[in-house]
Amino acid sequence: MGKAYTELVIAGPFALVKGFLMGFRYGSETEFGYFFHRKSGIRRDTLAELVKEALEMDNYVHLCLENDVLERFRKAVGKTRPAIGLEIKNERLIKEAHFDFSFDISNSEAAKNVKQILENLPPSLILEGYEPHEEIHPEEEKSKIGGYAPLHPYTFKGSGRISGDFGAVMELFLKAKRMPESGLVLLSEIALSFGE
Repeated sequence: MGKAYTELVIAGPFALVKGFLMGFRYGSETEFGYFFHRKSGIRRDTLAELVKEALEMDNYVHLCLENDVLERFRKAVGKTRPAIGLEIKNERLIKEAHFDFSFDISNSEAAKNVKQILENLPPSLILEGYEPHEEIHPEEEKSKIGGYAPLHPYTFKGSGRISGDFGAVMELFLKAKRMPESGLVLLSEIALSFGE
């Protein structure tokens, strides 16, 4: 099991919350994981939250913070509230996370890289609904097919869902976003499930 995270909803402008978090991190000389929803591709719960945030000029920041530093961060926000106005409005323990993916790749080298990622998932992640389909069209078969669009000599298609430990899901999601083949793989936003 990976490190536990909690979602915090903090009242205050994004730049101020981010600056406060960076100051807290460097001031405490502690490395810890954190993810801002709007920067990391994490979905907000409801349309009402999105509308509320838009109307309030983005004065609510959703932050997923590693539990190891949660108590110290909570106290730091409380102590500085009179001076800078930040306030934690809500906290929810993250139980797990998931995202959906799909791809239609015509390049065998790119497909090989995507296959490698999906075949080497960490044990804390589950691959659901994944049934890939791979086709190789010989050259002589290609010449027989007419129509307006050429037939690719190779195709690799698939879709599915990755779910599990929040930290591992985030790591894989960001890895997929940064890989050279990222333009060939469609990723949904990350959805969170909450515990007690």
